[in-house]
Amino acid sequence: MDTLSEKLTRLYETHWDDFTAQLKAANLKERLQDPLLLSLALSGQQKSEREEDQEKAGYDTWYARKSTANHEDWYTKADVKIMFFGQETNGWARGCDVGELTAAYEDFLDDHYNADEGHFYTEGLQRGNRFMRWGINGIMSGVREMLEPYPGKRVAMIWNEISKLSARKGEGGTSVDAAAHEIERRYFHVIPKEVEILRPDILVFLTGPGENTYYNYIKENFTVGVPQQLGSLPLHDVAKLPIEGVKLAYKTYHPGARGTTEEFHWQFYQAILDDIKANLDTLLQGK
Repeated sequence: MDTLSEKLTRLYETHWDDFTAQLKAANLKERLQDPLLLSLALSGQQKSEREEDQEKAGYDTWYARKSTANHEDWYTKADVKIMFFGQETNGWARGCDVGELTAAYEDFLDDHYNADEGHFYTEGLQRGNRFMRWGINGIMSGVREMLEPYPGKRVAMIWNEISKLSARKGEGGTSVDAAAHEIERRYFHVIPKEVEILRPDILVFLTGPGENTYYNYIKENFTVGVPQQLGSLPLHDVAKLPIEGVKLAYKTYHPGARGTTEEFHWQFYQAILDDIKANLDTLLQGK
């Protein structure tokens, strides 16, 4: 049986040649970062000194113990699966083909993500990486806490970007122009299929408030109902999104929003966590 990573690779390869040809024809290839391509195939061989020390002490990662074949169980066997979306990458690996780019994603998770506990190691991330430090780690910590009364239940995440493309550093910012996004939309429209393959229970879009450009990208990829208010917080700031085929979905500020503090973001994370907790028993049914 094909692994999920193999299914993702085939998805990307199906679009790759036409997609890259269009970027080259529009003279965009060298101005853009290569797209973020997902994979679950962790090797179990963490590269950091911290993990080497743990290995010497007899430590063995959860996925290395449980999944001797393809090392995807860290995600597939989780009871709650969350896919986090940022806006676009801010600097990323350069590669020539799908294999190199999926390997870059695998290496990043191997180096930075604790699959046992479901969070990124903060000491391995750049200090300015609020997306993973505040956003993903903050929400994942809240979900881990709410799972404590459920022995053996685990949460896992996968990181994605609502714009697969981003501008290279030195090009005046990370967001792409309309021409580049149109090529992605027409020739590399893979996000709906990624979600279909990975089947996350929850989508969390840390893509910014209100109906901004990234919200339009969300609507290009998903069938979105009328946004719902969470508690008394403004709908502009945080919203529950009814998305066809997804159990729960939410949208709020990107953690890197200029001039904001961690406390500012936590009021919105807490509202999201409260709603997840209210629906937790339903999420865990049959698991």
